[in-house]
Amino acid sequence: MMGIILLVCGLFDIHIDLLIKTSLGVSVAFMTVLVIAELFHVLGAGYFRFHPVIIFEIYTVINLMQIAYEYEPETK
Repeated sequence: MMGIILLVCGLFDIHIDLLIKTSLGVSVAFMTVLVIAELFHVLGAGYFRFHPVIIFEIYTVINLMQIAYEYEPETK
């Protein structure tokens, strides 16, 4: 749901600081939970095919955290 909110904010040029930062934070939390669950599968069950996905998700989490940290809404 937060991804849809981020898309709507981007499409309609909505600059609500709290909404955007909250959406980014929830997205990062969700992606982190996915990474942890996939690590349990890799380490516990031996599904080594998840390695590329885990690397991509770690990159996505770092990228989203950087965007949330550097986000400055435009003042009109």
